[in-house]
Amino acid sequence: MPAGLKSLRQYLKVVDIVLEVADARLPSSSRYPGLETILGSRARILVLTRIDLAEPAATARWLDVFQAGGTPAVAVNARTGEGMRALRQQLAGIAKEKKEKLARKGLRARPLRIMALGIPNVGKSSLLNRLAGRGAARTGDRPGITRGPQWIRMDGDMELLDTPGVLWSHWHEPGTALWLGAIGCVPEGILPVTDIANLVVEFLLAKAPELLRTRYGITEQEAAGANLLAAIGRRRGYLLPGGIIDQEKTAQALVNDFREGYLGRFTLELP
Repeated sequence: MPAGLKSLRQYLKVVDIVLEVADARLPSSSRYPGLETILGSRARILVLTRIDLAEPAATARWLDVFQAGGTPAVAVNARTGEGMRALRQQLAGIAKEKKEKLARKGLRARPLRIMALGIPNVGKSSLLNRLAGRGAARTGDRPGITRGPQWIRMDGDMELLDTPGVLWSHWHEPGTALWLGAIGCVPEGILPVTDIANLVVEFLLAKAPELLRTRYGITEQEAAGANLLAAIGRRRGYLLPGGIIDQEKTAQALVNDFREGYLGRFTLELP
């Protein structure tokens, strides 16, 4: 278990429920493997974020699979608020049960303490800001925005704890690392952006080649060529002195377009 996760154990002692946050485009690979070992019997809700960038039918399938496996799960778009009502209802139900349990023991009620866990840049802070109703947690479009655990007080009977994202120690599996890089969960510079871009191109050529042609104005012949990345760079004018294609700039532009959904909505793994 990474040192970052071990350091969060102290907070597990004082929270009532964990929101495990994952990206709906990689519902399995963007989760902590073996998280049950550190959570124990702690209540948990799996929250799939960025559903606006994933395929709706695939997200529904994933939710069914998680629910069937005994893991309560919801899908949300923290930017628009879609799906947040269902999450709030679940949290309100848990808060009510907790309050009644304490009352039966003759103890004073206290706020429901909620902890958010997830790998970098899966949208934890944006989710908590939506729950809190204000910009209390810092957000950004790159991993590592949250530097340390921070409590966010909500109106009512809930307190939220935002935590830094931590990658597990064995995430360097073939394919998995590049896909995590493709959706922005790996800090820039750790993985070659051209490798990520080539993976995205290969995926799109098999899944939706017409989207590549439309987005970058390339011909069908160029799309079928050996170096599609170079064709995109030429069309976009990403040139170095001497007319050489700037592969890095082209790759980064394509990966950014993919992350932001300009190339379509895709779920990159299925149940």
